[in-house]
Amino acid sequence: MSYITDTFIPYAKILTPLLLEGLWITIYISAFAFVISVILGAILAIIQHFHVKLLSQMARIYVSYFRGTPLLIQLFLFYYGLPMVFDVMKRCPKTFALVLCLGLNSAAYISESIRGAIESIDKGQYEASLAFGLSHYQMMTKIILPQAAVAAVPPIVNSCLDIIKMSSLGMTIGIQDIMGEAQLTAATYYKTFETYILAAVFYWILALVLGMLQKKVEQKVGSAYQK
Repeated sequence: MSYITDTFIPYAKILTPLLLEGLWITIYISAFAFVISVILGAILAIIQHFHVKLLSQMARIYVSYFRGTPLLIQLFLFYYGLPMVFDVMKRCPKTFALVLCLGLNSAAYISESIRGAIESIDKGQYEASLAFGLSHYQMMTKIILPQAAVAAVPPIVNSCLDIIKMSSLGMTIGIQDIMGEAQLTAATYYKTFETYILAAVFYWILALVLGMLQKKVEQKVGSAYQK
């Protein structure tokens, strides 16, 4: 008990404001990366679903690469490797590099989630939509995609959670997010255990908040199909 009152709580008072500063950076990075991943993931899913010539093959290669290689290697290649080839990349901000790598990486997973959700819709609904004279655009926007969204929400939210957790890799290139602040403070005060316990709590809270948002989104999206 004396450890908590004499050591942990006083140190938590020092560390918590620093982690709060890092929290906003984590949220900022994760939010922008998530927007990029959803937009790009949807485009990749539609390209693969409709088997667009050449583009579908490029999309499959893209998905295979970003799913088959570690994010850390992708980040290092982008931030440290490309500046050795292209001089313009030497001026690339750290935050932009992390946001882009997170977005590109997560888009590969989200595209598979969306594609799977679209292909889970019964083929009879495609035929019925065309039989009623709907165009392909009307069929997708009014019939197929609204139903696919119900199935796609959980894996997409999981991808968002993965983005939040993977954003911690930003510390490897000097970004002071939650993990960056934790690493710096742990090295300063030599309190590794206490530091990372508190950092874990911050990530856990973000996950809980995201879980509550997921339930609300699922209720909203699925309300039209509830009996």
